[in-house]
Amino acid sequence: MAVTQIHAIQTTLIKAIDYIIDPDKTNDTLLVYGYNCTPEIAAFEFDVTKKAANKQGGILAHHLIQSFAPDEVDYETAHEIGKQLADTFLKGKYEYVISTHIDCNHIHNHIIFNSVPIDGGNKFRETIPNYFRIRDISDKLCLENGLSVIAEPSKGKAKTCGEHYAEKDGVSWKAALRESIDRSIIKARDFEDFLALMKAEDYEIKQGKHIAFRAKGQERFTRAKRLGERYTEKNIRALLSCKGLPSGITERIKTAATKKKTAAAPVMNTAPKAERTGISLLIDIENNVKAKQSAGYSHRAKVNNLKMAAMTINYLSDNKLLDYDTLTARHDEIKNKHKSTLARIKEVEKRIKQLDGQISDLDSYRKTKPVVDKLESVMFKDKYKREHETDFILFNAAKQAVKAHFPSGKYPLIKDLRAEIKELYEEKNKLYPEYYEAKDELKNISTIKKNVDRILEKPPEKERDKEKEREAHIKDNDIHYF
Repeated sequence: MAVTQIHAIQTTLIKAIDYIIDPDKTNDTLLVYGYNCTPEIAAFEFDVTKKAANKQGGILAHHLIQSFAPDEVDYETAHEIGKQLADTFLKGKYEYVISTHIDCNHIHNHIIFNSVPIDGGNKFRETIPNYFRIRDISDKLCLENGLSVIAEPSKGKAKTCGEHYAEKDGVSWKAALRESIDRSIIKARDFEDFLALMKAEDYEIKQGKHIAFRAKGQERFTRAKRLGERYTEKNIRALLSCKGLPSGITERIKTAATKKKTAAAPVMNTAPKAERTGISLLIDIENNVKAKQSAGYSHRAKVNNLKMAAMTINYLSDNKLLDYDTLTARHDEIKNKHKSTLARIKEVEKRIKQLDGQISDLDSYRKTKPVVDKLESVMFKDKYKREHETDFILFNAAKQAVKAHFPSGKYPLIKDLRAEIKELYEEKNKLYPEYYEAKDELKNISTIKKNVDRILEKPPEKERDKEKEREAHIKDNDIHYF
């Protein structure tokens, strides 16, 4: 699930960009990317574009924020989704800087893009249709990446300006009706129960060709279909019967229901349901509070453990891992493969970022150098410098950056750097399937190993590691006990 919002930047653009590219928030700037600009000097480059188009007044840039649900997405995927959102929405017409912040409990993207397009056309305007387009693109990208969405892209009637700002201020009766319907769907057992819950929410209901609701104090009834396609009577009934669920709302309801259930129940091991597949950890019945309190639960837990133990033995037999040392060696092998693949992916991403910076700095240096070199031949040098102040600032910054990149003074061709980036992206695309395969395999064999350790009554791995450290310490220091 991702929530989007956008606002204009009218002052302190430099501070805004410095904030979003903060190394402490972006994994040491590994999660920062600039399209047609260098993030560190993007404010100056935005100004160059405005100056060339003679549109330096008014709004400086726009700040788009895309926030993901906690623990739903890893930072690499979030960063890629953010770049795809920016590329799809802006269509390559605007310079932008994107960063992914991972310093809080929910990963979120910051995208700051220039208010003036690269070709100097009309300034970007924050309109309601543009807001909905951003949301729809974000939702589509989330669905493509297996993430939940708050709601499927709207197919109903668009909001009026009054409704939009009323909803923004928390007074929209349509927004309140949507929330009431969502709450009632989560609680209801069937359609009749849903109607009763809506009445309990103080809504008058009119049924006919189209179901409609009227809140207390509201003058007219509101047809549910006007709230969006997902709120038609047909789709509400489908949701309640769990058949033909429309995309988007399914995840929304399941997530809400799960959160509610989790909040109400104490944290403890629970016996898996009959339909659950795959091998799970054995339940520690002796130390499980619920097993002590409920004989029925204890029985189900014992049946589950027998089933999981049988599946564990089958896995070991099928993979020829019946010897404990062989199992341990295979576990460590997969763990090291997972670790090394991830490390290489990070190396590739770091090199891509480095090359992106080199290309941007070289490009900026070569574009501004002729302007700076011309200073020697002009008569009114101070006037020329004032007129080309931004070019001089960009040149000095790019010159320092290029020297830092290439201390030898030999500058490579940009096309060669781009060719290397292409090769790195191809390698990265091959590494990711290997990484996820190793990740899944590691999860499975770790579960198997923990089950075996519990069956053999071996101490947990952390305790064994501490014991090994203790033995090594004794050996290294030649300690003897008599």
